[in-house]
Amino acid sequence: MKKTATLIVIFIISFIVFALLKTPAAVALNLASKYVPQDVQIGKVSGTVWQGRVMQLRYQGEQINSLTWDISGWALFTGQLKGNVKFGNAREKTDISGRADFSYGLFNQAITLSDTTLRLTVERAMMRLQLPLPINAKGRVIVQLDEFSSGQPYCNALQGEISSQNIDVQGLSGWFSIGPLSGQLSCKSGDVAVLVDPDNRLGLAADATLKANMNFKVAGYIKPDASLPKEVHDATKFLGRADSDGRFPLNF
Repeated sequence: MKKTATLIVIFIISFIVFALLKTPAAVALNLASKYVPQDVQIGKVSGTVWQGRVMQLRYQGEQINSLTWDISGWALFTGQLKGNVKFGNAREKTDISGRADFSYGLFNQAITLSDTTLRLTVERAMMRLQLPLPINAKGRVIVQLDEFSSGQPYCNALQGEISSQNIDVQGLSGWFSIGPLSGQLSCKSGDVAVLVDPDNRLGLAADATLKANMNFKVAGYIKPDASLPKEVHDATKFLGRADSDGRFPLNF
């Protein structure tokens, strides 16, 4: 009798595990639909809860294509939701694309990321920032994170890099290149900080900080290379008086 009861328990547990593993992602999404923000638009869903794919995902005017995920069910026993996601087409420069290994604490709601890459256009990035002067620019931004853990307002830990191989800016006489830009990412008292590498054609050296409520603060200087158009040099004069090294202050 005891042996029979044990077999029944094993069968029930196995059935539940098998059912969970095979639960279609579309069914799970339909059950959780009331928890999804109304401005999130989700395209065709395929696969299971643990390994699935969304053809398109739209949120606040942005679209992500071909979002796939792979989740470790065993991690749930440790109170963690762990897995990896991939999205977009890295060869398509207009696509938002990338990948990430993630972990989400089911009890403390903490998010950690590692081995993370995000690619997006300069235009998309600039739309999220409030700049002191209207600037039309194009190019591709790549964000690479070695480490990230969530906190207030944004992070508890952050280590990575943000870069662009080339940025083109529209001037009065047409488009011109300002070359590559890069900066090191870190976390300062919960804010996202970027220390810009001064080795660039703009002569831009700056410490930028993204504070709560998307407030962006930049402090540094700029000294454009002589090869840049005259209009760039003329524009820097509106920033203030140059120092003894010909550098113009940058504060906004």
